Amino acid sequence: MNNTYTLLDSGNFKKLENVGGHLMVRPCPQACWTPSLPKHEWNKAKDIYLRSSKGGGNWKFNTLPEQWEIEYLQQKMIIRPTNFGHLGIFAEAASNWEWLKEKSNPNVKALNMFAYTGGSSLAMAKGGAQVTHLDAAKGIVDWARLNANANDIANIRWIVDDANRFLDREIRRGNKYDALVMDPPSYGRGTKGEIWKIEDDIMPYLERCKAVMSDKPAFILFTCHTPILPLKS
Repeated sequence: MNNTYTLLDSGNFKKLENVGGHLMVRPCPQACWTPSLPKHEWNKAKDIYLRSSKGGGNWKFNTLPEQWEIEYLQQKMIIRPTNFGHLGIFAEAASNWEWLKEKSNPNVKALNMFAYTGGSSLAMAKGGAQVTHLDAAKGIVDWARLNANANDIANIRWIVDDANRFLDREIRRGNKYDALVMDPPSYGRGTKGEIWKIEDDIMPYLERCKAVMSDKPAFILFTCHTPILPLKS
């Protein structure tokens, strides 16, 4: 299928991907091994994200449109190449989506935090859960809403807010959730300029999460892309 995602190869700190029929190369810092495919296969990719040694990077575009749609694990996802190298989908989360859908049902009230473009929210909604999708970036939440519309999903509550501030409000209101999904970044900013540093903020954040859990929780999914996490006591 040309309208899905396929990881074709990885190595030399890069990955070769087919994303809806578009061949591209993007950085992959953990891929320290030698690629399996010969160089001429990698050279077929005309769309390459080049990371700068000073941080950030830029795309070398030849063929990519502004956006397009793929179907991945029965979920339609809108793809957009961003200026920081992301596409709007983390394909490695596929097994998480399957697990979340399996664990969800109409009796589960779920909160998805740092929810990005909504892959996990869509999976839980398809499983029947009552989903609240939370992210501090309005543009990202708007993107997630487009993904929900593409999948004809309407049973998601959308929140643009800082995660800690939202949790504090829910604690004061006495609101509880049966399921929590979270993918905190290493560093981020809230809607009012709040600074998030995972090494400083993760433990107080988790205490807040504990306070909004129901007496009979269904599941918790915690993912994190910070290679080294020096927790502060």
